[in-house]
Amino acid sequence: MTETASHAAIQVNNLSKDFGRIIALRSIHLSVAPGEFLTVFGRNGAGKTTLLNMISGVTQPSSGEVLIFGTDPRELHNRKRLAVISHEVFLYDNLTALENLEFAASMFAVDHASERITTVLKDVGLYHRRYDLSQTFSRGMLQRLTIARALLHEPELLLLDEPFTGLDQHAIALLTTILARQKEKGKTILLTTHDLFTGVQLADRFVILEKHKIRDEGSMQGVDADTLRSRYFDLIDSMEAGQ
Repeated sequence: MTETASHAAIQVNNLSKDFGRIIALRSIHLSVAPGEFLTVFGRNGAGKTTLLNMISGVTQPSSGEVLIFGTDPRELHNRKRLAVISHEVFLYDNLTALENLEFAASMFAVDHASERITTVLKDVGLYHRRYDLSQTFSRGMLQRLTIARALLHEPELLLLDEPFTGLDQHAIALLTTILARQKEKGKTILLTTHDLFTGVQLADRFVILEKHKIRDEGSMQGVDADTLRSRYFDLIDSMEAGQ
């Protein structure tokens, strides 16, 4: 899939980020076309979360540029164009599932909020628990509620930071199904993970982030998990041997 930079859903130009003396990312160039599913693989500490935080506008780069749909991620109109899902749920545990979503719907001025809330709760299998406090939910249920909240305003861009962490097999299968549906709807999806198996199934392209830089990237066409795993570890071994 090819797109000019001006029409990219995500455009990252010569991006670097330092935290004092700590180098988080260095000279990152990345372009994601509308409707594309990109998986960013990397070990813990490789800079995946920092990259996602800069794409979402939460963290500012030390140098370089990030654009989503051709504009600064911090611009107000982009609030409804993207959603972030991570292993941190950031829910209000003293509110019910329904109340958490009602609050989110008010923040994003969701049209037909009641109908949308019902739809997303059913999609994630939590409609029967809508009146229960989120503090009574299991880890997997909290993640499902987080997913429902992220999809509530029907964002064009989904950013997922290690979303499978701590989930059981049922929850992993549910999230995979939801992402497949979003991909079918033409949503742009960027997923970061250290798991070389969960990120393969739906991706159009992959990037391997290691030691603060993109070290490898390519199409997922014809590439299965075992092939990617070999490619990944060959890269890691060669880099460590060259130290």
